This record gives sequence, structure tokens and C-alpha cells, in this order.
Amino acid sequence: MRKYILALLAATLAFAPLLARAEGPSYSFVEAGYIMTDIDDFDEEFDGFGIGGSFEFVENWFVYASYLDQSAEIFGFDVDATGFDVGFGYAFPLTDAMDLYGKLGYTEVEIEAVDESVDDDGYTLSVGLRAKVMEQLELEGAVDYVDLSDSGDDTSLGLAARWYFMPQFALGIEGAFGDDANSYGISARWEFGRQ
Repeated sequence: MRKYILALLAATLAFAPLLARAEGPSYSFVEAGYIMTDIDDFDEEFDGFGIGGSFEFVENWFVYASYLDQSAEIFGFDVDATGFDVGFGYAFPLTDAMDLYGKLGYTEVEIEAVDESVDDDGYTLSVGLRAKVMEQLELEGAVDYVDLSDSGDDTSLGLAARWYFMPQFALGIEGAFGDDANSYGISARWEFGRQ
């Protein structure tokens, strides 16, 4: 986990001179995207869609939820994987354009193949940085920890970049890099509130 935190710190210092020029990130938004996941134990990649959102209900406090639906063909069988997260978080402004945030949530995953399904649930913890390094560009980095009841735990580094082609609309790319799986995606976001 230490290497993930050092990577976030290095990225923050690299963009620090630009941070004073932009408005801070918003925690009221909805988004949807396409996500591809490469799991170490499988030759095939899972792909599908994800949706999510966040709502800032009082200053700096927000709730969030997300849903992911992916599938792959493994050994000739269709395998479907779904998951959702729900929780709350707090954003601590470091500058006018950069926040340090933390999230705590509940997560549940289900994998279905043929007539069998496996469910698991647990909790998630995240610590991250979001920064508007320019008026149109937001960068985000986070360390995410997931602890599932039966499947164990995992720590990953998440990175994202969003380009605001309009003040409330952005297109983004993202990646998450963990011990057992890596995922990549593209997304579209609509913000309906700003700090």
C-alpha cells in the first residue's frame, strides 16, 4: 500500500503549480461507462458497463453508489459478474482546486455460470485525491481496499482523467491496478452541483 500512496503524492506534486487556476471538483454527479477487466486466473477478459453517482448532501459530505455488469466466455461457458457499492464519504479541500477524500462503503458481488452462482459481500475503504489542474481537466488518484467475507481482501490503485468539454459534462478514462486484477474504462459524466 505504501507504493500506492507514494505514487499519489508524486502525482500531486507534479501538478501543484497548476492547481490554483481551476475550480474544485464536484461531488454531485452521475456517470456511465464501458469497463474491461483482466483477472489473473483467466485468459479471457471480462467486459461490460458500469453506472454510478454521488450526491453532496451537506458541505463536503457525500453519498455514492455504483453498479457494474460484466461478462466473459470461459471454457465455452458464459460467465456473468455483477457488483454494487454504496457508501458515504468526506472531501477535505487542500486548495481551491484539490481535495483529499475518504470513502467507506458496503460492496456485494455475484458471479453466475451455467446454473450456479456465487455471492460475496464486504466493505470498502478508499483514500484519494481529486484535482482540477485546468478548467477542463480533472485528475484523480485513489488507493482502494476491499475486504470480502469469503474471497479475502485486495488493495488497488485507481487513476482517472476527465476532460470537461462543457462545464457540466466530461469524458473520462480510468484504470484500476490491483494484486489479482486490472481494469480499464471510458466514461461520460454529468455534474449537477459544485462546491
